[in-house]
Amino acid sequence: MSRLNALLAAPAGDIQVELEFGRDEQRIPMMGGHYQVDATLICQRCLEPVEIPLNSRCEVGFVENDEAARTLPRQYEPVILDDESLDLISLIEDELLLALPAVPMHPTGTCQHPPGFQSDDAGQPEEEASKPNPFSVLAKLKRDT
Repeated sequence: MSRLNALLAAPAGDIQVELEFGRDEQRIPMMGGHYQVDATLICQRCLEPVEIPLNSRCEVGFVENDEAARTLPRQYEPVILDDESLDLISLIEDELLLALPAVPMHPTGTCQHPPGFQSDDAGQPEEEASKPNPFSVLAKLKRDT
């Protein structure tokens, strides 16, 4: 899974996959799947590796053309089958790529910010706290009116 591993800090380990093929009540050919792997990404808060469990579920409805895809019930993602065989590995990789967090981070309070980074919750130095607020004049004008 080269596309997935290109986004990870370390190659993904074993991926647990459960697939179930069948037909639903409307006789639509479908596949239900559950994918699980622990992915090592770079925390965007501390820039250190963070292991994030990826759990993804999908329900796919197999159709022959775009018209049939439009009539597919909403719970299914359409997969258009043509004369080629279905590439299950690419399908699983797509689902795991969609499960990646947009901004991977350690849980709040468990990682350190990079050196030299001043966060908003770290407090202000004493010299900045003692400076007068330039907008205090506006507050006085507001009280006087």
